[in-house]
Amino acid sequence: MPIDRQSFDRLVEQHGLYPSVIASLVRAVDLESMRAREAEGRWSPLEILAHLLDEEREDFRPRAQAASMSRRIDTKIDPVGWVTQRAYNAKDPEQLCREFEHERAESCNWLRALDPELLEASLEHPQLGRMRCGDFVAAWRVHDLLHLRQLSTALTVILARPLSDWRLGYAGQLPPVQPPAS
Repeated sequence: MPIDRQSFDRLVEQHGLYPSVIASLVRAVDLESMRAREAEGRWSPLEILAHLLDEEREDFRPRAQAASMSRRIDTKIDPVGWVTQRAYNAKDPEQLCREFEHERAESCNWLRALDPELLEASLEHPQLGRMRCGDFVAAWRVHDLLHLRQLSTALTVILARPLSDWRLGYAGQLPPVQPPAS
């Protein structure tokens, strides 16, 4: 069932607010904590932020645009590899916030101009088969929320570590707050 214009406009409005939510979280955290990991093998908050920016520029928006025009995907992505290849943990969080806010504004401008009927336009994804523009847009929204949870969990663990001599369980059930093995 195609999405109506009002529901689509609400989705785009929520989509546009996301960078300010992320920025509010990360701007309140010191750089050392932004570069820390909640556990070995997990991304730091800074790596999560840099990932969101690259996904905005190189994954979701270009793929949704390609699907809306029923053209093929021209570029490959490597979200996991980019973490080290692009030295995410060495980046400046404030600069990443500004760039993410700018890129998301560009994405929302494109989405606002998109005819909701084009959400049904599709392309052939090399691994996933037929994908509609709406599939990419919906996954993009959910991707935001999944990384909000990931960022929130990472920050909870990292920022709770210095407080671990106190009875933190009163706050609710926490993930383990021990530092990762070095």
